Amino acid sequence: MPRYPRNFSQTIFFHVITQGINKEYIFDKPEDVKYYIKNMYRLKEKLDVQIIAYCIMNNHAHILIKTNNIHELGKYMQCLNTKYGKYYNKKYNRIGYVFRDKYKMSFRKISEKLEIGRERIRRNYNCK
Repeated sequence: MPRYPRNFSQTIFFHVITQGINKEYIFDKPEDVKYYIKNMYRLKEKLDVQIIAYCIMNNHAHILIKTNNIHELGKYMQCLNTKYGKYYNKKYNRIGYVFRDKYKMSFRKISEKLEIGRERIRRNYNCK
């Protein structure tokens, strides 16, 4: 089934969730989490995104991102998850998808909803 482009929004804050295929643990080892976080920050330098908060769980990740360009967000998530997928498949000698579907995303306005999103992310483990 084809994937359709995300609709443009004037909102600049996005709560992004990405999950392992079949809800498998894809961030089970500390070095895997460190690799994902390292790439989160490396890629943000190349694209117009800012990381406000994040939480990496065993089988999924939450990232609160600020960007003025939704297309940059799409490129960022594609690069981040592709890079991690290649690393993960090579490290664990496996093939196939690592992530379930395209990432999920919700919009956040500059208001108390943004603070609620940030706090939800920070309440979990491995959060910043």
